Amino acid sequence: MNNYASNSMNEYGASARPGSARPGSRFAPPVRNPEHAEPWEQISDEHRNEINDCFHLFDMNKDEQLDFSEFRYALQALGFSNLSRPDLIAAFKSAARPRPGWTPLPALPNQPPPSSAPGVVDLRLSREGFQAVAARYVAARDPREELLKTFALFDRGAKGLITVDDLRGVVKELGEDVPDNELHSMVEQFDVEAKGGVSREEFLGIFLDR
Repeated sequence: MNNYASNSMNEYGASARPGSARPGSRFAPPVRNPEHAEPWEQISDEHRNEINDCFHLFDMNKDEQLDFSEFRYALQALGFSNLSRPDLIAAFKSAARPRPGWTPLPALPNQPPPSSAPGVVDLRLSREGFQAVAARYVAARDPREELLKTFALFDRGAKGLITVDDLRGVVKELGEDVPDNELHSMVEQFDVEAKGGVSREEFLGIFLDR
């Protein structure tokens, strides 16, 4: 079970347990002024931590900067593996700066003059720059897609329902100790039609109907 599913399960369990308050969710983070807030302010603390973790993980030489390859792999680790190379280059250039000590190449006889601007290989992205770019992608992501992927991870056998047995299996994988009566309560609270499990629509409603 990956971290995304684990965290979603924890939120699901916390919100579903009788008498508990629904926590703030990564799927619908509070925004004080959504029309003017920067993307970094629109995303959840969990997403911010994921972005920072990816920056430090892919900063291979620990110089607090990412080159283009490190940037590309960091975005892939965050789930953005389908971005085109031109889009990646444009995003990188929008926030990167010339690497320390960069100077234009000298002119050579009988050859076109070298560019006076650094190329992609000469640019580096700071932690703040990566935060800005990654947060922009995260803020634009459809939370329904993430939730449906998580639902599929919980729904063993693709039944279209998350049952008590499904939850029991997830809880066991997470190493949590949740009493069986609480697992039944989680399902019963949102299984409004007594189908024996939580449907995709009901699962979405847990997080999106705030």
